[in-house]
Amino acid sequence: MKKMLLIVPFLFLIGLPTHSVAGWFGSDTYEECLLDEDVGDARTKEAVREIKRACKNRHPEYMWNQHLLSARMSVGESASNYSDCELVKRVQKNGNGKFSDKVLEKHYGINPSKCD
Repeated sequence: MKKMLLIVPFLFLIGLPTHSVAGWFGSDTYEECLLDEDVGDARTKEAVREIKRACKNRHPEYMWNQHLLSARMSVGESASNYSDCELVKRVQKNGNGKFSDKVLEKHYGINPSKCD
């Protein structure tokens, strides 16, 4: 009987599913992603480019912020008080219809048609 009491918890522990869920302990930012992927160990320029591309795909908000900052710099002092939404609408207006909502949303993370 005592052996049975010791075997049951042991079997229970062995029988528990052991799996991990991706994303729980992954990177939260683009910079963390670069560190997680260990860019320093990449041996070729192509490997570094692939790691950066993968991190950009995982964390598009990094590129959106970079593009918004670039747009602010190009518009100059007049855009300093613009919200991100107003800035993207201005980019669309200055593009003379060249940029669709889909393109702007992918590039800046903001759909100008859905802005208030």
